[in-house]
Amino acid sequence: MKEIFSDFKSSFSKFHSEKIIPSDNLSNDNTLISFAYSIPDLDFDSLFNNIREYSPSLILEKPDENFKIIALDSVYTFEDDFKNNHSSFSTVINTLKENTIENWGEELSRDIPLIVGGMKFLAKSNSELWNDFKDSNWFIPKFLFIKKNNFTGLVFNTFLRSIRDFENEIDDIQIELEKILATETNIDNNENSKITNSNGKADKENWLEKVENILELIRKNEIQKVVLSRNLSLKLNNKPNWKFIYKNLTSNYPTCHFFIYHNNNSFFFGSTPERLAKFSNGFVEVDALAGSTPRGKDEKEDKLFANNLLNSKKDLAEHNFVIDHITGTIKDITENLEINNKYSIKKLKNIQHLHSRISGKLKNGFTALDILINLYPTPAICGVSRDKAFSVIKEFENYDRGMYSGVIGWFNFNNEGEFTVALRSALTDEKNLIVFAGSGIVANSNPNTEFEETEIKLNAILNLFDEEIRSK
Repeated sequence: MKEIFSDFKSSFSKFHSEKIIPSDNLSNDNTLISFAYSIPDLDFDSLFNNIREYSPSLILEKPDENFKIIALDSVYTFEDDFKNNHSSFSTVINTLKENTIENWGEELSRDIPLIVGGMKFLAKSNSELWNDFKDSNWFIPKFLFIKKNNFTGLVFNTFLRSIRDFENEIDDIQIELEKILATETNIDNNENSKITNSNGKADKENWLEKVENILELIRKNEIQKVVLSRNLSLKLNNKPNWKFIYKNLTSNYPTCHFFIYHNNNSFFFGSTPERLAKFSNGFVEVDALAGSTPRGKDEKEDKLFANNLLNSKKDLAEHNFVIDHITGTIKDITENLEINNKYSIKKLKNIQHLHSRISGKLKNGFTALDILINLYPTPAICGVSRDKAFSVIKEFENYDRGMYSGVIGWFNFNNEGEFTVALRSALTDEKNLIVFAGSGIVANSNPNTEFEETEIKLNAILNLFDEEIRSK
């Protein structure tokens, strides 16, 4: 380990003398310095305990794609609300791009998740529940540990003004890096925390009444689809065992994106099956994920449920709303648009979904952010028509979604990035736990079936905790 610290120091010193000192931006204190350093044997488990020590911090992992990042601390936080100030946000990105000194190289530049974070479902979301998160929560991390494609290691970011006194600063950086990489005993207990009390558990009859009211709006042709969500508010007997939660969710849901976003006193975490969009080499892939059924108790029943899903008018209609929205939204800014694996079945440990993937090539002049600003939110988490669905959600949901069904992800200066929709998720201050789930209501929806669907989705998180106490 000592070799890593000394080699990092000497490598960064060389980078400083060869690229920073000769730079034309040497007089600009707002110049971003980004230094990638390979650590092939990086132990991500030893880094995991730092999630509580740094704010903001973000863990994002896609197990089946061997991708993971751990972002600790921030050197730059984007103040502009991405959705409502898109042009201002883009201007800041372009200014940073023009004033960056880095050692990424052409190949690695496609792999660096320089900007990480997310945004809420609705702008102007300022309930007390979500006070620790702003509408837009994107940041450039100081330390970004990454495993992606052929690179495993660290990306260290800072600004030129922060390394004016280079000799002293490089020593301080080395000391902090030693602290982060120091292998420690597991901070968490061997057992996970338990739910000691259910405070405000959702009332089924209330849910059924809301769904019936929405179905009446659909029958009157006032709206075609609404995604209605609910939450459970519970108390914990001690702090969550983050390593246990991580191991459980990544092993049980390897095709999902696992995340923990820590800011101030809040931890927003989950394992979401819905990739909103992935950008690579000028191409974009967008997932349509809508229409659900339980897993069977055996293979025969599992196939029966899947076949019923494939022949369900209700679920096919719900899925087609999403496909139509995606293709209609991105057709003018992409070319060679294709729908791949239409109506395939995505099987998770506790649920099955209808899944299609839409892909295309970005037209010249358009960016990943253009796709995001137009695409999100999709009917899979909002409804059709979108504006009417927003008003119905505000009327019938008795809480602020905040980051739930919002966006979590990363991007960089080179139109590379990945955004997920933050589903199967929960919020905790490590004393209280609030768990979220939703269901798409369309013309043929059965209120009881929709309620059971939310129960299945809630259990993806609730099963991490003591089930016997929770069920009382």
